[in-house]
Amino acid sequence: MPEMRRNPITGEWTIIATERAQRPHKPSLDATPFFGGKNHDPECFFCYENEHTTPPEVLVYREKPGAANTPGWSLRVVTNKFSALNLNEEFCMQDDNHLQVCCYARGLAEVVIESPHHTLNTALFPIQQIELLLKAYKERYIELSKEPSIKYIAMFKNNGSQAGASLEHPHSQIIATPIVPPVIQAEIEGAKQYYKENKSCIYCDMIDNELKDRSRIIYENEEFLSFAPYASRSPFETWLIPKFHSDSYHKLTAKQLKGLSEAWKTVLYKIYMGLDNPPYNYFIHTSPTRQDTEEFFHWHMELIPKMTIMAGFELGTGMFINIAIPEQSAEYLRGIR
Repeated sequence: MPEMRRNPITGEWTIIATERAQRPHKPSLDATPFFGGKNHDPECFFCYENEHTTPPEVLVYREKPGAANTPGWSLRVVTNKFSALNLNEEFCMQDDNHLQVCCYARGLAEVVIESPHHTLNTALFPIQQIELLLKAYKERYIELSKEPSIKYIAMFKNNGSQAGASLEHPHSQIIATPIVPPVIQAEIEGAKQYYKENKSCIYCDMIDNELKDRSRIIYENEEFLSFAPYASRSPFETWLIPKFHSDSYHKLTAKQLKGLSEAWKTVLYKIYMGLDNPPYNYFIHTSPTRQDTEEFFHWHMELIPKMTIMAGFELGTGMFINIAIPEQSAEYLRGIR
């Protein structure tokens, strides 16, 4: 029987309607090689020997010392050559009339080239490579937040062409903006209101509830919990959140990064194996750079496989229809080894 579930943070509603899964449809999965693939593509901008085709690296990890922008790296971060934002002009709001408000698109965009291997899926990375990736997000967050005009730093990955990836080589992105995105601000306001009323962090309370209920847990280790949200917006939506209270991703210690790497590697592998390498998007929701959210906000990672298509109802109402029961999705992913 269909039911409606409310997101306790933002107040958004999701309709859980498994009957719609019976509608005729054609599966929509990327034709990316399941295992293997090409180690190197001489035409790829992100591969070895083509470092000169990208902007200069702003961060690089190497096993051995070497010259900048040359082969021998394990991970590189470069400025996005096709960025929609830059720092050429000052951020200044213009409102000639209250219906037309604009500003210069001030900000920064970077590409994280996750591995030298041309086609290796992130889910199949050695755990040490996952740790480098997560460490790179932290280091670039810290560096980009030094720019006074930057108020939010989005760290995200599009996996597969149907999820928005334009290049095959494994990569993710970091975009720093002069405004706090509405989705983040809605989470902050919801968490702030909950804290005002209950004197506790809503995310911490959610964690306690998931640990007691356990039906939606996908994976956990000592410091991190992965679960299917109660009001999941789409099939197999997966969150990963620290069990300890922390409002910002950049506060992770070296020890915590190792625990996060182990948990994130497990989540990615379960999604890859259990759903036949679906297109997906993941992103980190963290505190804005210039807001004090320490008491009530809680950073987390969200992964959303592209199993369904957002259509007229979702676009017209802001509500979601999920054709999979979150508890059953979690049970299935728990069983993937």
